[in-house]
Amino acid sequence: MSSSPEARRPGADLTFVQRDGRTVLAHSHVTAPMTFIRPFPLPDGRQLVPLITLGPGLCGGDRVHIRIAADAGAGVVVTTTAATRVLSMHAGAHAEQHVEIVAGRGATIEYYPAVTIPFPESAFTQTVTVRAETGARVGVMETWALGRTARDEYLEFGSLSNRTTLLVDGVLAYADATEFHPAHDALAGAGALAGRRYLANGFWYDVTIADERGDGASREDVLIALAQSRPGIGYLRALASDAPALDAALRRATGTIASAWGIAPVSLDRFRC
Repeated sequence: MSSSPEARRPGADLTFVQRDGRTVLAHSHVTAPMTFIRPFPLPDGRQLVPLITLGPGLCGGDRVHIRIAADAGAGVVVTTTAATRVLSMHAGAHAEQHVEIVAGRGATIEYYPAVTIPFPESAFTQTVTVRAETGARVGVMETWALGRTARDEYLEFGSLSNRTTLLVDGVLAYADATEFHPAHDALAGAGALAGRRYLANGFWYDVTIADERGDGASREDVLIALAQSRPGIGYLRALASDAPALDAALRRATGTIASAWGIAPVSLDRFRC
């Protein structure tokens, strides 16, 4: 019997359930260029899954689908082992990634991939769609390098598009869009990127936090805001010139969220190359 088109499409499909007070991976299907080693159990019963992208990176024409689902009571943290590289490609080509997160009532899903790096003349489109039931907890945080810093490739990519939506019980509760077209828009100056080379954005559902805003005057040169967009929904925006300083700021932010949720923060460094 031949497999369905959904089963053949590149990506990962993971479903988690709670059994005997612990989260287990009940279903998995991965197809190149995605794979993973195994889930790592956390002391509080959650699971951590590091996804791996095989090969040098995403190429023109690639279309990757990632689906992460957690049933009632299950808790999972999903990350990636290394940066996602969007490789240079011919004019008119682009790569796509579509992430779907489905959280049942009482489930907790955190999706914190490593940095995405667009190479010169690359074009990348991503959608992140979160479908949550009331009573679920979901967090999504992503980091973008605006070119390879070591090669001084600042804003040399063709385009970068990221659309994130949260639906709670089928009703739109949060939406965010990032659109970069460096050849057509002045992005580096004040009011846009302010010369920073790294961008981070994220949101969390079913959380209450106090506003935390940085003024960018510290030696770390990180501009960051962690605040509520509406009751129950927190968001993060950050710009930085230094990757380690940004990573430290993001660890503090996820620590704040973990404290608000009453769970232990997870150090992702040991799961990354």
